[in-house]
Amino acid sequence: MAGRRAIVLVAGCLIATQPQAAEPQFRFQNNFWVNLHHLLRGDARRRPLNLPPAMKLAQLTDAERAAWTSSLDAYADVGRRDLLFDAGLVRINSALAQVVSEDTLTAPSLDPAIVVALNRAAPVYRAHGWARQKKINDDWIAALRPLMDRHASSMAAALAKVYRVEWPDRPIIVDACTEAGPNGGYTTGGPPGTAAHTVIEAGNRGYQGEMAFEMVFHEASHADAIGARIVAMIDEAGRKQQVTPHKDLWHVLIFYTAGEMARRELGHVGDSHYMPYAYRYDVYEPRWQKLRDAVVSDWQPYLDGTVELDAALAKLVRDARQ
Repeated sequence: MAGRRAIVLVAGCLIATQPQAAEPQFRFQNNFWVNLHHLLRGDARRRPLNLPPAMKLAQLTDAERAAWTSSLDAYADVGRRDLLFDAGLVRINSALAQVVSEDTLTAPSLDPAIVVALNRAAPVYRAHGWARQKKINDDWIAALRPLMDRHASSMAAALAKVYRVEWPDRPIIVDACTEAGPNGGYTTGGPPGTAAHTVIEAGNRGYQGEMAFEMVFHEASHADAIGARIVAMIDEAGRKQQVTPHKDLWHVLIFYTAGEMARRELGHVGDSHYMPYAYRYDVYEPRWQKLRDAVVSDWQPYLDGTVELDAALAKLVRDARQ
Protein backbone atom coordinates (compact mmCIF):
# COMPACT_ATOMS: atom_id res chain seq x y z
CA MET A 1 0.00 0.00 0.00
CA ALA A 2 1.93 2.93 -1.31
CA GLY A 3 2.43 6.27 0.39
CA ARG A 4 1.91 9.82 -0.77
CA ARG A 5 5.59 10.63 -1.06
CA ALA A 6 5.90 7.92 -3.70
CA ILE A 7 3.49 9.74 -6.02
CA VAL A 8 4.97 12.23 -8.45
CA LEU A 9 2.56 14.90 -9.62
CA VAL A 10 2.52 15.35 -13.36
CA ALA A 11 1.75 18.49 -15.28
CA GLY A 12 -1.77 18.71 -16.57
CA CYS A 13 -3.11 15.90 -14.42
CA LEU A 14 -6.14 17.99 -13.48
CA ILE A 15 -7.44 18.24 -17.03
CA ALA A 16 -10.81 16.49 -16.93
CA THR A 17 -10.71 14.59 -20.20
CA GLN A 18 -12.74 11.56 -21.11
CA PRO A 19 -10.84 8.53 -19.81
CA GLN A 20 -9.59 6.06 -22.35
CA ALA A 21 -10.68 2.46 -21.95
CA ALA A 22 -7.17 1.12 -22.40
CA GLU A 23 -6.79 -2.61 -21.94
CA PRO A 24 -5.12 -3.07 -18.55
CA GLN A 25 -1.78 -4.82 -18.70
CA PHE A 26 -0.62 -6.68 -15.61
CA ARG A 27 2.59 -8.69 -15.84
CA PHE A 28 2.47 -11.27 -13.05
CA GLN A 29 5.85 -12.63 -12.05
CA ASN A 30 7.34 -15.27 -9.77
CA ASN A 31 10.88 -13.95 -9.65
CA PHE A 32 13.58 -15.76 -7.67
CA TRP A 33 15.76 -12.67 -7.11
CA VAL A 34 12.90 -10.39 -6.05
CA ASN A 35 11.85 -13.03 -3.51
CA LEU A 36 15.38 -13.53 -2.19
CA HIS A 37 15.97 -9.78 -1.92
CA HIS A 38 12.82 -9.29 0.15
CA LEU A 39 13.57 -12.28 2.34
CA LEU A 40 17.11 -11.07 3.08
CA ARG A 41 15.89 -7.56 3.71
CA GLY A 42 13.19 -8.88 6.06
CA ASP A 43 15.57 -11.09 8.02
CA ALA A 44 18.12 -8.27 8.22
CA ARG A 45 15.38 -6.04 9.62
CA ARG A 46 14.26 -8.65 12.15
CA ARG A 47 17.74 -9.56 13.39
CA PRO A 48 18.49 -6.48 15.58
CA LEU A 49 14.97 -6.72 17.00
CA ASN A 50 15.58 -10.34 18.06
CA LEU A 51 12.56 -11.46 16.03
CA PRO A 52 12.47 -14.99 14.57
CA PRO A 53 14.06 -15.11 11.12
CA ALA A 54 12.13 -16.42 8.13
CA MET A 55 15.11 -18.58 7.21
CA LYS A 56 15.27 -21.43 9.71
CA LEU A 57 18.94 -21.29 10.66
CA ALA A 58 18.81 -24.51 12.68
CA GLN A 59 18.07 -26.42 9.47
CA LEU A 60 21.21 -25.16 7.71
CA THR A 61 24.63 -26.75 7.55
CA ASP A 62 27.49 -24.80 9.07
CA ALA A 63 28.60 -23.64 5.61
CA GLU A 64 25.06 -22.58 4.67
CA ARG A 65 24.61 -20.75 7.96
CA ALA A 66 27.86 -18.88 7.42
CA ALA A 67 26.86 -17.90 3.88
CA TRP A 68 23.42 -16.71 4.95
CA THR A 69 24.79 -14.79 7.93
CA SER A 70 27.37 -13.09 5.72
CA SER A 71 24.63 -12.02 3.32
CA LEU A 72 22.57 -10.69 6.22
CA ASP A 73 25.57 -8.66 7.33
CA ALA A 74 25.73 -7.10 3.87
CA TYR A 75 22.00 -6.39 4.05
CA ALA A 76 22.14 -4.74 7.49
CA ASP A 77 21.79 -1.25 6.02
CA VAL A 78 19.14 -2.43 3.54
CA GLY A 79 17.07 -3.72 6.46
CA ARG A 80 16.95 -0.23 7.96
CA ARG A 81 15.70 1.40 4.76
CA ASP A 82 12.14 1.79 3.51
CA LEU A 83 11.01 -0.36 0.59
CA LEU A 84 8.63 2.31 -0.61
CA PHE A 85 10.42 5.59 -0.12
CA ASP A 86 14.10 4.72 -0.45
CA ALA A 87 15.18 5.39 -4.03
CA GLY A 88 18.07 2.94 -3.75
CA LEU A 89 15.79 0.07 -2.76
CA VAL A 90 13.39 0.95 -5.55
CA ARG A 91 16.29 0.72 -8.01
CA ILE A 92 17.34 -2.66 -6.63
CA ASN A 93 13.81 -4.01 -6.87
CA SER A 94 13.33 -2.68 -10.40
CA ALA A 95 16.63 -4.17 -11.56
CA LEU A 96 15.92 -7.59 -10.05
CA ALA A 97 12.41 -7.65 -11.52
CA GLN A 98 13.97 -7.69 -14.99
CA VAL A 99 16.26 -10.67 -14.31
CA VAL A 100 14.83 -13.82 -15.84
CA SER A 101 17.54 -16.36 -15.13
CA GLU A 102 17.83 -17.94 -11.68
CA ASP A 103 21.49 -18.68 -12.30
CA THR A 104 24.33 -16.46 -11.05
CA LEU A 105 23.14 -12.89 -10.84
CA THR A 106 24.87 -10.32 -13.02
CA ALA A 107 23.49 -6.83 -12.55
CA PRO A 108 25.97 -4.09 -13.47
CA SER A 109 23.60 -1.35 -12.32
CA LEU A 110 23.53 -2.62 -8.73
CA ASP A 111 25.95 -2.12 -5.86
CA PRO A 112 28.49 -4.97 -6.19
CA ALA A 113 28.14 -5.75 -2.47
CA ILE A 114 24.41 -6.42 -2.96
CA VAL A 115 25.08 -8.65 -5.95
CA VAL A 116 27.69 -10.62 -3.97
CA ALA A 117 25.29 -10.98 -1.03
CA LEU A 118 22.47 -12.22 -3.25
CA ASN A 119 24.71 -14.71 -5.05
CA ARG A 120 26.11 -15.97 -1.75
CA ALA A 121 22.64 -16.47 -0.29
CA ALA A 122 21.08 -17.93 -3.44
CA PRO A 123 22.20 -21.56 -2.98
CA VAL A 124 20.91 -21.53 0.59
CA TYR A 125 17.51 -20.24 -0.51
CA ARG A 126 17.33 -22.75 -3.36
CA ALA A 127 17.95 -25.57 -0.90
CA HIS A 128 15.80 -24.23 1.93
CA GLY A 129 12.60 -22.47 1.05
CA TRP A 130 12.45 -21.47 -2.60
CA ALA A 131 10.66 -24.57 -3.90
CA ARG A 132 7.87 -24.10 -1.37
CA GLN A 133 7.63 -20.34 -1.90
CA LYS A 134 7.72 -20.74 -5.67
CA LYS A 135 4.67 -23.01 -5.47
CA ILE A 136 2.85 -20.55 -3.19
CA ASN A 137 3.54 -17.79 -5.70
CA ASP A 138 2.51 -19.90 -8.70
CA ASP A 139 -0.68 -21.00 -6.97
CA TRP A 140 -1.54 -17.40 -6.05
CA ILE A 141 -1.09 -16.22 -9.62
CA ALA A 142 -3.07 -19.17 -11.00
CA ALA A 143 -5.95 -18.55 -8.57
CA LEU A 144 -6.09 -14.86 -9.48
CA ARG A 145 -5.89 -15.38 -13.25
CA PRO A 146 -9.58 -16.29 -13.85
CA LEU A 147 -10.77 -13.21 -11.96
CA MET A 148 -8.40 -11.01 -13.94
CA ASP A 149 -9.46 -12.59 -17.24
CA ARG A 150 -13.14 -11.98 -16.51
CA HIS A 151 -13.07 -8.66 -14.73
CA ALA A 152 -9.82 -6.71 -15.21
CA SER A 153 -10.87 -4.73 -18.28
CA SER A 154 -14.17 -3.49 -16.85
CA MET A 155 -12.65 -2.85 -13.42
CA ALA A 156 -9.90 -0.71 -14.96
CA ALA A 157 -12.47 1.16 -17.05
CA ALA A 158 -14.61 1.81 -13.97
CA LEU A 159 -11.69 3.24 -11.98
CA ALA A 160 -10.55 5.35 -14.93
CA LYS A 161 -14.05 6.79 -15.22
CA VAL A 162 -14.28 7.55 -11.49
CA TYR A 163 -10.95 9.36 -11.40
CA ARG A 164 -11.29 10.80 -14.93
CA VAL A 165 -7.89 9.55 -15.90
CA GLU A 166 -6.48 7.50 -18.72
CA TRP A 167 -5.57 4.00 -17.60
CA PRO A 168 -1.83 3.37 -18.15
CA ASP A 169 -1.06 1.86 -21.54
CA ARG A 170 2.17 0.33 -20.19
CA PRO A 171 2.28 -2.84 -18.11
CA ILE A 172 2.17 -2.91 -14.33
CA ILE A 173 4.51 -5.57 -12.97
CA VAL A 174 3.02 -7.59 -10.10
CA ASP A 175 5.62 -9.71 -8.30
CA ALA A 176 4.26 -12.51 -6.12
CA CYS A 177 6.67 -12.58 -3.21
CA THR A 178 7.60 -14.22 0.07
CA GLU A 179 7.07 -10.92 1.91
CA ALA A 180 6.36 -7.34 0.98
CA GLY A 181 6.89 -5.05 3.93
CA PRO A 182 4.62 -4.38 6.90
CA ASN A 183 1.35 -4.18 4.94
CA GLY A 184 1.80 -7.20 2.68
CA GLY A 185 1.90 -5.18 -0.51
CA TYR A 186 3.35 -1.99 -1.94
CA THR A 187 3.80 -0.19 -5.25
CA THR A 188 6.62 1.97 -6.60
CA GLY A 189 7.71 3.25 -9.97
CA GLY A 190 8.67 0.36 -12.21
CA PRO A 191 11.48 -0.44 -14.64
CA PRO A 192 11.67 1.54 -17.89
CA GLY A 193 8.71 0.82 -20.13
CA THR A 194 6.36 -0.03 -17.26
CA ALA A 195 3.71 1.99 -15.45
CA ALA A 196 4.48 0.70 -11.94
CA HIS A 197 5.88 -2.20 -9.93
CA THR A 198 3.74 -3.91 -7.30
CA VAL A 199 5.03 -6.49 -4.84
CA ILE A 200 2.45 -8.63 -3.02
CA GLU A 201 3.02 -11.22 -0.32
CA ALA A 202 1.41 -14.24 -1.95
CA GLY A 203 0.95 -16.16 1.30
CA ASN A 204 -0.70 -13.28 3.13
CA ARG A 205 -4.25 -14.25 4.13
CA GLY A 206 -5.51 -10.77 3.27
CA TYR A 207 -4.46 -11.08 -0.37
CA GLN A 208 -6.37 -14.19 -1.41
CA GLY A 209 -9.29 -14.74 -3.79
CA GLU A 210 -11.48 -11.71 -4.34
CA MET A 211 -9.39 -9.66 -1.92
CA ALA A 212 -6.38 -10.30 -4.16
CA PHE A 213 -8.33 -8.94 -7.12
CA GLU A 214 -9.38 -5.83 -5.20
CA MET A 215 -5.90 -5.18 -3.85
CA VAL A 216 -4.20 -5.60 -7.22
CA PHE A 217 -6.35 -2.68 -8.37
CA HIS A 218 -5.80 -0.82 -5.12
CA GLU A 219 -2.08 -1.04 -5.78
CA ALA A 220 -2.54 -0.12 -9.44
CA SER A 221 -4.25 3.05 -8.23
CA HIS A 222 -0.88 4.06 -6.76
CA ALA A 223 0.71 4.13 -10.21
CA ASP A 224 1.77 7.68 -11.04
CA ALA A 225 -0.73 8.00 -13.88
CA ILE A 226 -3.62 7.40 -11.47
CA GLY A 227 -2.30 8.31 -8.03
CA ALA A 228 -1.10 11.73 -9.15
CA ARG A 229 -4.59 12.53 -10.37
CA ILE A 230 -6.15 11.54 -7.03
CA VAL A 231 -3.72 13.63 -4.99
CA ALA A 232 -3.97 16.61 -7.34
CA MET A 233 -7.76 16.76 -7.47
CA ILE A 234 -7.94 16.66 -3.66
CA ASP A 235 -5.31 19.37 -3.35
CA GLU A 236 -7.08 21.57 -5.91
CA ALA A 237 -10.39 21.22 -4.09
CA GLY A 238 -8.59 22.27 -0.92
CA ARG A 239 -6.97 25.29 -2.57
CA LYS A 240 -10.31 26.50 -3.92
CA GLN A 241 -11.72 26.55 -0.39
CA GLN A 242 -8.51 27.51 1.41
CA VAL A 243 -8.73 24.24 3.31
CA THR A 244 -5.82 21.88 3.98
CA PRO A 245 -6.96 18.35 3.11
CA HIS A 246 -6.08 15.61 5.55
CA LYS A 247 -2.73 14.14 4.53
CA ASP A 248 -4.18 10.60 4.36
CA LEU A 249 -7.42 11.41 2.54
CA TRP A 250 -6.05 10.33 -0.84
CA HIS A 251 -5.15 6.88 0.53
CA VAL A 252 -8.51 6.38 2.22
CA LEU A 253 -10.14 7.36 -1.07
CA ILE A 254 -8.13 4.67 -2.88
CA PHE A 255 -9.06 2.03 -0.31
CA TYR A 256 -12.74 2.92 -0.41
CA THR A 257 -13.05 3.33 -4.18
CA ALA A 258 -11.17 0.15 -5.07
CA GLY A 259 -13.29 -1.76 -2.56
CA GLU A 260 -16.58 -0.32 -3.79
CA MET A 261 -15.81 -0.81 -7.49
CA ALA A 262 -14.58 -4.36 -6.86
CA ARG A 263 -17.80 -5.09 -4.96
CA ARG A 264 -19.81 -3.97 -7.97
CA GLU A 265 -17.63 -5.67 -10.54
CA LEU A 266 -17.64 -8.99 -8.69
CA GLY A 267 -21.43 -8.97 -8.35
CA HIS A 268 -21.73 -8.32 -4.63
CA VAL A 269 -24.08 -5.34 -4.71
CA GLY A 270 -26.70 -6.05 -2.06
CA ASP A 271 -24.63 -8.86 -0.53
CA SER A 272 -24.56 -8.03 3.16
CA HIS A 273 -21.87 -10.65 3.78
CA TYR A 274 -19.33 -9.18 1.37
CA MET A 275 -16.73 -6.90 2.92
CA PRO A 276 -14.13 -4.94 0.97
CA TYR A 277 -10.55 -5.24 2.19
CA ALA A 278 -10.47 -2.11 4.35
CA TYR A 279 -13.60 -3.13 6.24
CA ARG A 280 -12.60 -6.77 6.51
CA TYR A 281 -9.21 -5.97 8.06
CA ASP A 282 -10.16 -2.83 10.03
CA VAL A 283 -7.91 -0.53 8.01
CA TYR A 284 -10.03 2.52 8.81
CA GLU A 285 -10.08 2.10 12.56
CA PRO A 286 -9.17 3.90 14.64
CA ARG A 287 -7.03 6.50 12.88
CA TRP A 288 -9.03 6.74 9.64
CA GLN A 289 -12.56 6.32 10.95
CA LYS A 290 -13.42 10.03 10.57
CA LEU A 291 -12.02 10.02 7.03
CA ARG A 292 -13.98 6.88 6.18
CA ASP A 293 -17.19 8.49 7.45
CA ALA A 294 -16.56 11.56 5.29
CA VAL A 295 -15.93 9.40 2.23
CA VAL A 296 -19.15 7.44 2.83
CA SER A 297 -21.12 10.66 3.25
CA ASP A 298 -19.56 12.74 0.48
CA TRP A 299 -17.83 10.45 -2.04
CA GLN A 300 -20.30 7.56 -2.19
CA PRO A 301 -23.01 9.77 -3.76
CA TYR A 302 -20.57 10.60 -6.56
CA LEU A 303 -19.88 6.89 -7.11
CA ASP A 304 -23.66 6.38 -7.22
CA GLY A 305 -24.03 9.08 -9.86
CA THR A 306 -26.19 11.42 -7.79
CA VAL A 307 -23.58 14.15 -7.20
CA GLU A 308 -21.07 15.75 -9.58
CA LEU A 309 -17.36 15.20 -8.99
CA ASP A 310 -16.50 18.82 -8.10
CA ALA A 311 -19.32 19.06 -5.56
CA ALA A 312 -18.39 15.74 -3.99
CA LEU A 313 -14.74 16.72 -3.69
CA ALA A 314 -15.54 20.14 -2.24
CA LYS A 315 -17.69 18.65 0.52
CA LEU A 316 -15.26 15.79 1.13
CA VAL A 317 -12.28 18.08 1.58
CA ARG A 318 -14.24 20.28 4.01
CA ASP A 319 -15.40 17.32 6.08
CA ALA A 320 -11.98 15.63 6.07
CA ARG A 321 -9.77 18.64 6.62
CA GLN A 322 -6.39 18.42 8.36
